[in-house]
Amino acid sequence: MSNKEQKAMKKSGKHQRVHKTLPSDDFKNSDEVNPADKPAVGTSGMGSHSSGSDMQEAREPVQKKMQDFKGDDGTGLLMEKRKQFEEDVNASFRSLNENLQSILKAQQNSRQELKSLYCERFGSVYHNWLVEMDRTRDQEEYFSFITQQQMKILQTAIEDHETKLKNAKDMCDTFLKKANDLSKRQKTFIGGQQTIVE
Repeated sequence: MSNKEQKAMKKSGKHQRVHKTLPSDDFKNSDEVNPADKPAVGTSGMGSHSSGSDMQEAREPVQKKMQDFKGDDGTGLLMEKRKQFEEDVNASFRSLNENLQSILKAQQNSRQELKSLYCERFGSVYHNWLVEMDRTRDQEEYFSFITQQQMKILQTAIEDHETKLKNAKDMCDTFLKKANDLSKRQKTFIGGQQTIVE
């Protein structure tokens, strides 16, 4: 492609076409490139510096590890992982248990301190309150007894007063009756004396 064609392609914004005879690199055809189907090209025939024995020695440790892994079937590795997991879980539980124990102990100490402080500050006040309550209860019982006695005395006084009023009324009635009789006798006596004088 000439320089003029390249400049024209740049101006138009088009990509230059690839020649039809060149192989494509867009991997649209999956059958053309598949590394799993085609064996790797050996380096021994291409002028490599390493010989075949060196390659074999390099492959032996990997193959040995693969054989050990295949023969063991992963059980040993899983057992080690399981053992490590159990140890980690047990350590976590121990740490959690220790933390919980320390928290509970701290809470117990705090409650004990609060109880001691409460007893110091409110124990004497509560004791004095109980003494005052007993004293008030005794005074209430005493006042109740006095009130009952006064009610009995008042009832007796009322009954005595009613009796005296009744007696006084009877005496008044008797006096009036006698005075009335005396008045009648006096009138009768005065009338008789006038008759004699005439």
